[in-house]
Amino acid sequence: MHSMAQSASSTRRERTLAAIVRCARQLTDQCGLDGFTMEELAEASGVSRRTLFNYVPGKLDAVLGPDERPDETIVSTFLSGGPTGDLLVDVKELVRASLEADVPDPAELDVLRRTLRQDTRLMEAVHERFVDRARMLSEAIAHREGKAVDPLEVRLIGNLILTWCDTALDESLADPSQTMAHHFDRVFTATSALFGTRRA
Repeated sequence: MHSMAQSASSTRRERTLAAIVRCARQLTDQCGLDGFTMEELAEASGVSRRTLFNYVPGKLDAVLGPDERPDETIVSTFLSGGPTGDLLVDVKELVRASLEADVPDPAELDVLRRTLRQDTRLMEAVHERFVDRARMLSEAIAHREGKAVDPLEVRLIGNLILTWCDTALDESLADPSQTMAHHFDRVFTATSALFGTRRA
């Protein structure tokens, strides 16, 4: 019974957060990021102002939605040297899994793309999320490789991850017919070809 109650509570929380994110994107699309207040977002989402701030600290996070992480099983596989044993390819697979977890509902995708184009603050916030992911991945690489990898190489890979993600986002906005994960694959393949490294 306790497990069922936890599951129901988690489902309610996910639905509430989804409603907040959907309304935030719609309001931003219609009015711009500065064209509505958090109180108006709370009203549109059907929650109190206090409840709203329990879910999101501000408009940027409300519009972007939760910063999803890769499944723990995928991370564990990476830390143990998988899935292929090739560090760069495995990094690519881990980042790709994270991007796939971030894909919004198809009905909201166009709205999200429009809002990202409208306001540079949203693009900057996405970039900061990429910075955070690159930092965490750099730590994961150092943990996985230990002394087998030079700290300079770890920093370089972290910067590569950031560049891949930023470029994939730009490509996704320019070509909305494909997912960001697809564009990330293209960016990685182009990098591999450029430096003559093995492709996935």
